[in-house]
This record gives sequence, structure tokens and C-alpha cells, in this order.
Amino acid sequence: MNKHKNMEQSRKVEQSMIVEMIDASWELAERLGKHPLKSGCNCISCVNKRKRLLKRLEQEWKFSL
Repeated sequence: MNKHKNMEQSRKVEQSMIVEMIDASWELAERLGKHPLKSGCNCISCVNKRKRLLKRLEQEWKFSL
């Protein structure tokens, strides 16, 4: 029973750490404003740009504009 409580508590700590990291990345993006992709920048904008570069579209679109 005690082991279950410890696991649940550690999960809550991990979840709160993730939320804090996301909040910090949003605050950094607000402070920096619009900027090009920077190496090592952990604002949410640069993180999303890097993610898009690493994971290209897996399928081609049938239609184009």
C-alpha cells in the first residue's frame, strides 16, 4: 500500500515538472518575441520548429494550393 502511494506521489511530481517546463518555455517565447530558429533555444516556438524539421510530413498531400 505504501509503495502505491509513493508511485502516485512520484508521478504527480513528474507531471508538475513537465507543466513547469512548458510554462517556462512559453514565458521565454513571450520574452524573446518573434525570432529565427536558434540552436539551443528552449522557447516553445523553437522547440516546435525543431520538431517540424525532424519529423517531416510522412505522406504527400494529394492537393496543392
